[in-house]
Amino acid sequence: MKGNNMKKIALFIVIQILLWANIVICQTGKPQYIIRTEQNGVDFGSFTIELFPLIAPLHSAYFDSLVAISFFDSTAFHRVVPDFVIQGGDPNSKYLPRETWGEGDPSQATILAEFSGVSHLRGIIGAARDTDINSASSQFYVNVADNESLDGAYTAFGRVISGMEVVDLIVNVPRDANDNPLDKIEMFVTKGGFTNSVPTIPELISPSDSGIGIIVGDSLKWISDEDVVEYSVQLSKDENFDSLYIDAKVGKSFYRIINLELGNIKYYWRVSANNGGNKSDYSAVYSFNSSIKAPILVSPAVNEDSVSITPKLEWLPVNGATKYKVQVSKAPLFTSQNIVVDVDTVTVNYFVTPTLQEKKSHYWKVFSLTDEYVGPSSEFSRFVTGSLTAIKSIGKLPINFSLSQNYPNPFNPSTTIEFSVPQKSEVSLEIFNIKGELIGRLINSELAVGKYQYNFNANELSSGLYLYKIVAGEFTSTKKMLLLK
Repeated sequence: MKGNNMKKIALFIVIQILLWANIVICQTGKPQYIIRTEQNGVDFGSFTIELFPLIAPLHSAYFDSLVAISFFDSTAFHRVVPDFVIQGGDPNSKYLPRETWGEGDPSQATILAEFSGVSHLRGIIGAARDTDINSASSQFYVNVADNESLDGAYTAFGRVISGMEVVDLIVNVPRDANDNPLDKIEMFVTKGGFTNSVPTIPELISPSDSGIGIIVGDSLKWISDEDVVEYSVQLSKDENFDSLYIDAKVGKSFYRIINLELGNIKYYWRVSANNGGNKSDYSAVYSFNSSIKAPILVSPAVNEDSVSITPKLEWLPVNGATKYKVQVSKAPLFTSQNIVVDVDTVTVNYFVTPTLQEKKSHYWKVFSLTDEYVGPSSEFSRFVTGSLTAIKSIGKLPINFSLSQNYPNPFNPSTTIEFSVPQKSEVSLEIFNIKGELIGRLINSELAVGKYQYNFNANELSSGLYLYKIVAGEFTSTKKMLLLK
């Protein structure tokens, strides 16, 4: 037992020396390795891989050090999962029982995680680990399908460059309930050649140089290069990139903008390419201006109840907007089936809707528009309409503004509020608690000449004294009402 421990210690020391030596030596370029496989002593095929020392230097150097001492020889691909991965490299699979394959040797050196922008696409090689992100050791896997769910959670440190058909054969062999091949597939790894290619400089596509109206969710795009596995994307408000607004690494030829200050702000962006062994220079610099800001909704308030069936929708004006687009929907999802108001010719920061359904939830939002593009929309807001019924005229039309006492009073839970409007006016009818706090805005719209009644339902309110107030032109009147439950 003591001798075995000493061998493990010696192996650990050798690995560490080789590890650091290779980190120093492998500055650029990509080392290649041939993985030959056997099953029952018969050749099963070979595939060639290359590593990414410029992206994952620790894992690349560690793998190289293990190859140098023939560590992988006779280890198995002990896990084969169709449409996912093949996995191998566990020293237990050399001589120990099958049930230990995949558990690893706890005395092995572990490598710090080196997460990157490389995406786990078909052919990419990653480091297997347990729940500790820094627990990777000799076990590795080859993706046989695009597994982007692994991105940012596992270290990608190489890829298959030839012989992927052999990997496909391995993943489809008969296996047991633990995804272990019924007949052991052994590997033998030898060092191959070395490539030192430099990726081409990315060519930017969109937004075009000096583009306008860019918002969060838009994408920066450039021409892809099949040799490239990671792109560096930089976004700055400074054309010299002295201060970076975004500095991201991605595995595809686009970057979806997740953070951007709106308000016609000018940004500069550029991209460089990394093939795992070398980086290109940065691309030409493009610029764009962010969109004008989104409107901020003011009235009706969020979840306001008993709103007029012809409400006046109001929002804060947006600098740079020439028009606004207003949408009202029957549901939070603004589909063509749900939208009941869709107007894009509003030139002021308010809009009186056509008649809406009574006693229904409605959802609304507003877009900022310019002459060149459609800007972002506000967050949507919800309100609930009440019911408003005009009283048929009896005799002459009203000649004075008036607000009548509600009836019944006291009431539970509904009461009727009547008022008269002798001339076309902007009318506001609001409910307050006894502290003077606004409870709800029942009406906030332009009304024609007539007598009106509002059926107010206080089902959601507690018992107490309330005030209702009307403002119509220069006329103002307030009265009390008592809710008893």
